[in-house]
Amino acid sequence: MELRHLRYFLAVVEDLNFTRSAERLHITQPSLWLQMRKLEVEVGVALIVREGRGIKLTEAGKVFAQEAQKMLAGAARGIALAQQAAKGEIGHLSIGHSAGAEFRVFPKIVPQFKRKWPHVHLTFHELKFPQQLKGLREDDLDLGFVLLPTPTDEFDVQQLTTEPLVAVLSADHRLASVSTVSIKDLSTEPLILPPRVADPETYHLIEQLFVRAGAVMNVAYELETLLSVINFTAMGAGCSLLPDYARRIHVDGIVYKPFRPSNVVKTLAIIKKKGRGGLAESFYRFTVENLKA
Repeated sequence: MELRHLRYFLAVVEDLNFTRSAERLHITQPSLWLQMRKLEVEVGVALIVREGRGIKLTEAGKVFAQEAQKMLAGAARGIALAQQAAKGEIGHLSIGHSAGAEFRVFPKIVPQFKRKWPHVHLTFHELKFPQQLKGLREDDLDLGFVLLPTPTDEFDVQQLTTEPLVAVLSADHRLASVSTVSIKDLSTEPLILPPRVADPETYHLIEQLFVRAGAVMNVAYELETLLSVINFTAMGAGCSLLPDYARRIHVDGIVYKPFRPSNVVKTLAIIKKKGRGGLAESFYRFTVENLKA
């Protein structure tokens, strides 16, 4: 069934006169009559009958007229939505991220994006780096926020923010009152770190810092979440080395100290699969333009 047949039919319903309807539709009266006959054949029942010099709707025609209006309205809405989706104005985005994005990126980007595109639904998934890459490759994720490096042959990658490491200490730690901390100061101290599997590169970099400083790296706990690392540190179970954004987490009994010298700068980036357009491209460009490193 063609949409034009529905439009022709509704014009006839409105005028109840083939001559006036044909003139309004800019087609000949015989052609309009033929299109109505085709429509009736497709529907399988009579919709219009002649009455003297005019016409009237059958009971089936009255019911079909109501549904035809709904179908045309639905088609118009579908076209409008498709055009909006093509422009990146509506739809859904699934976004993977590391903890750093919650502190450094999302507070600045998400409210602005929602104001500009209020009909785009965003879902967020905190995932480890390998899980984000897998999700992007399998199209379960549209975008990711990861720590560099990441493969650039598969993904569009744009650096957003950089993060030095800071020392995280309990308030009663022997170093809590100093202004800066060195790696050597942490030699043999019980350390509380995120698991090696969560970010093997950062873990390796920390190991190298201790080696270069001639310090002994003593890992007491590997905990899954950033908050767990901080809470265990507050309990006096050890100290930690975390990205600077961890300062945003305020927990009683915790102090953050910069390292002397500053070391291990981590870079947070937004990534998407190459060739991924539409909404993903819109969010990617919006983020890069509004949050440059």
